[in-house]
Amino acid sequence: MTARKIHDSETKKHLIECAKAEFMEKGFAGASLRNICQEAGVTTGALYFFFHDKDDLFCEIVGDFMDRLNAIIKEHYSHEVKEADRGYENEHDDSLDFECTKKLVHEIYKHRDEVLMVLTKSQGSTMENAMDRLVDQMDEHNAFICKAMCKANDVHMVDKKVVHWMSHSQVDMFIFMVTHIDNEKEALAFAEKGMEYLIAGRYAIVK
Repeated sequence: MTARKIHDSETKKHLIECAKAEFMEKGFAGASLRNICQEAGVTTGALYFFFHDKDDLFCEIVGDFMDRLNAIIKEHYSHEVKEADRGYENEHDDSLDFECTKKLVHEIYKHRDEVLMVLTKSQGSTMENAMDRLVDQMDEHNAFICKAMCKANDVHMVDKKVVHWMSHSQVDMFIFMVTHIDNEKEALAFAEKGMEYLIAGRYAIVK
């Protein structure tokens, strides 16, 4: 790596650190690129060399974390789809749900500041509705799983409003956890109890 690339990498890293502090204190809407540059000791031109605008900078800070969360969720979904395709709707391996929960809790607490930025500091950015998009993603998957389980039990399909509430409940459980519990170990214990409740509820409504 050339000296210029090393310098550019260090400058970008410092900008991100200063931007993260600014966003955490003032939120996306209240954050100032001028203040960020002053704290980083660079010109606004230097900032625009790395980032298109304030939204691009905000997304750089939280984007990688959101991608990792999405990858964990998609991996779990793929296991559930395979189960349903094999006709194992009533023989679901609940341990997969708890393993996914463990991975999510660890990732969330490893990057808790970024999570809180998305939840509480993202108004006005393209990340503002990230949780709503996650609920929509869960809606599609939960509808698929509920349909498979209802078919296996020969019962009518669960009302779509109930499925939507289920999806919200899943997301809301993690939001409550990360905003109310500081310790990862305590958060995992909470999340596991929450999953027991959610899993039992899913079985109950398809019988």
